[in-house]
Amino acid sequence: ARTLPGTSDLGAVQTLRTLDDAMALRGALDDGLSSLVVIGAGFIGLEVAATCRQRGVEVTVVESAAQPLSRVLGDEVGAMVARLHRDNGVDLRLGAGVDSIAAATGDAPTALLDVTLDDGSVIAAERIVVGIGVVPETGWLDGSGLVIDNGVVCDATLLAAPGVVAAGDLVRWPSRRYGSMLRVEHWDHAIASGEAAARRLLAGADAAAFDPIPWFWSDQFDTKIQLVGLVGPDVEVVGSPDDGRFVAVYGRDGVVSGVLGVNRPRHVNMMRTNVTQAAAFDDVVSEVAAL
Repeated sequence: ARTLPGTSDLGAVQTLRTLDDAMALRGALDDGLSSLVVIGAGFIGLEVAATCRQRGVEVTVVESAAQPLSRVLGDEVGAMVARLHRDNGVDLRLGAGVDSIAAATGDAPTALLDVTLDDGSVIAAERIVVGIGVVPETGWLDGSGLVIDNGVVCDATLLAAPGVVAAGDLVRWPSRRYGSMLRVEHWDHAIASGEAAARRLLAGADAAAFDPIPWFWSDQFDTKIQLVGLVGPDVEVVGSPDDGRFVAVYGRDGVVSGVLGVNRPRHVNMMRTNVTQAAAFDDVVSEVAAL
């Protein structure tokens, strides 16, 4: 997990990557955590914000982008997510950066830390969760002879070197389906790549290429976000984001690359075949609109 410089000695600042991280945060909740600042409005940060808000914690989320998740999923989806969190009492500070984190100096009785933003405002917090992304942990492979480039570079069967396969977050492999090198950090990918790596060890060069459809979900408050495939530059939203139930179809070069559903699990499952077959983008939009 990425960390913020200068925070290693601040015991109330943490990431959420390991079981110990999760237990530390749960322990703070069980001990009556009253105020939390989440830095980063990605999926980890937003899920932490939703969970803690549902436990009655005062939550502030700081995000440098204009909308949460907009860099990944687009502005319409980002605006919906922002409304969802604000409607549930989360204080969203968007378009904001962190200037410094230091021991609290104000009057808040439980505050341990002051988070000063780049606009000069100060947020007092009892705990901080930093969710600003991850990087593959490959330093231990320096000098191994493997090709390291934003992960372990593998062939289409996840072979990294003769007799060596890789699986999980650090794998970069050539996807024939998407015509590019991919590295996927989804939970489902860890399972699928582990199975594929085992098949490569057993079948040797006869193993089939690894080329799954990426799949992930995120539960935030009463909203389920699901994405099958990958997002693309073309996007068409079908339904009403204001109502919190819609489907977004993503495309590239005239074909569908991914389908996202918000509280539409049946529709996402129905569209999986279209993503697998790289159906025409306009046809998929029309099919979703007719459901």
